[in-house]
Amino acid sequence: MTRSTPPHSTLKTSLVGLIAALTVVDLALLAATPTTSQTELLRLLLAVGAFGAPFLGFLLGFAARPLYAVGAALSLPLVALYAYTGLLLPWTQLSFSLGQFGLELLLAVPVLGEPLATALFGGFTLGQATLRAAFRYHYALVGLGLVGVVAATARIGWRRVALDRSGNGSGG
Repeated sequence: MTRSTPPHSTLKTSLVGLIAALTVVDLALLAATPTTSQTELLRLLLAVGAFGAPFLGFLLGFAARPLYAVGAALSLPLVALYAYTGLLLPWTQLSFSLGQFGLELLLAVPVLGEPLATALFGGFTLGQATLRAAFRYHYALVGLGLVGVVAATARIGWRRVALDRSGNGSGG
C-alpha cells in the first residue's frame, strides 16, 4: 500500500529548504568577499527571500495545524530583524540610508526609543558600533536558523526510521 505525500508535508519540506538555502547563502557571503554591488544584491535577495518563511508558515497553518500560523506570526519580528541587519552589513549608501531611517524611527518612540537605539545600533549615531551590532544580531539569527534546520532534518530522519521499523516489523 502506497501513501501519497500530503500537501502540508511538501510545505514543511519547502520551509526547511528555504531556511537552509538562506543560511547557506548567508554563510557563504560571510566566508567570501564579493564586490560591494554583488553583496548588496545578494543581501537584498536574502532579505526578500526571508519573508517567504513566514508565508510558508501561514500556508502550513491553513493546510495542517493553526499552530504553524501562530509560529509564523511570532517569527515576523525575527525575520524583519534578519532582513534589516543583513541589509546594513554591506555598509553602502543604501545601508547607511536604511540605518539612518531606522535610527530616527526608533529615537522617535517615547520612553523605549533611546534604549532600543542603543541596543540595536550601538548608540545614537551610525558608525562602527552599528556595524558590529548588526553583525552580531544578523549572525545570531543565522545560527538560530541553522539550529532549526538541523533539528527539523533530524526529526524527519527519526520519523522515517520509526516508520521503516514499524513497516518492516508488521510486513514480515
